[in-house]
Amino acid sequence: MFVTSISFSYFFLGIALISLIICIYHKALVVKTSPDNKSRDKIIGNMKDPITWRKRNNIIGNISIFWCLLSLALFIYFKYFFTAGLISIYYVFIYIAVAAASMFLINMGKKKTAQ
Repeated sequence: MFVTSISFSYFFLGIALISLIICIYHKALVVKTSPDNKSRDKIIGNMKDPITWRKRNNIIGNISIFWCLLSLALFIYFKYFFTAGLISIYYVFIYIAVAAASMFLINMGKKKTAQ
């Protein structure tokens, strides 16, 4: 199966927007749980290890911003500079798998080293 380069570019725009939302969410959690913030106790509550939790949220936010910027760059490339008409749909699935794997592997790696 093939997709057009225009729809392929908008796929990357969608991924960029989703990554931006994820980044904003995780960075907001990090900011709201800083030691000086009033809503820290509401969010953290009786959490056993809030420092590791904050670090993990910060890392996920950074990874999300990386995927947002990369997807935005790919959107611009495929929208304005790519001239071929059709692209294999396998690239869509590979891109999603690599992005998801980067999120899960970072979380698993941090859990493994924490034990």
